[in-house]
Amino acid sequence: MSAFLLVLAKLGLSFLGFVGMALVPFGLPGNWLVALAALASPWLGYGWTPFLWILAAAILAEILEFYLSLYMAKRKGASKAGMWGAFLGSLVGAVLGTPVFPVLGTLMGAGLGAFLGAVGFEIAFARKGLEESMGAGTGAFWGVMLARAAKIALGMVQFGYWLWILWLPAT
Repeated sequence: MSAFLLVLAKLGLSFLGFVGMALVPFGLPGNWLVALAALASPWLGYGWTPFLWILAAAILAEILEFYLSLYMAKRKGASKAGMWGAFLGSLVGAVLGTPVFPVLGTLMGAGLGAFLGAVGFEIAFARKGLEESMGAGTGAFWGVMLARAAKIALGMVQFGYWLWILWLPAT
């Protein structure tokens, strides 16, 4: 591969990684887009190790996003119904919040949706009172915020590592 084509490929893969990192706050699968860009590492002569590390980070981000939000809701007293409400509410809230105010609306929409979903499901299906349901909703809100922050942080680590692999010469 000529030097010009190699630089062009690296620029394209850097851009793909940047787009992936930028999609994460919107609740879109940006971590997986960074991993897709890193899939080119063996063909660029870097071997499979960079791809496998970035893939592991994407998997960890998904696990953290799922479990942190549910863990925090459960920690504040949510039942299974409340956790389902938090999960469904965060999805709906993220979708509805995005057009209102991109990025921040997505984050806050997911958090508010998790809160409302947990409270609503606790009252409707677990037959809990408002005060107890509000505790579960608060846990769900902070769980979604913590989970999204962890996913964004891992996306930044993925992208930074990918840039480091692409552009810093091996020693």
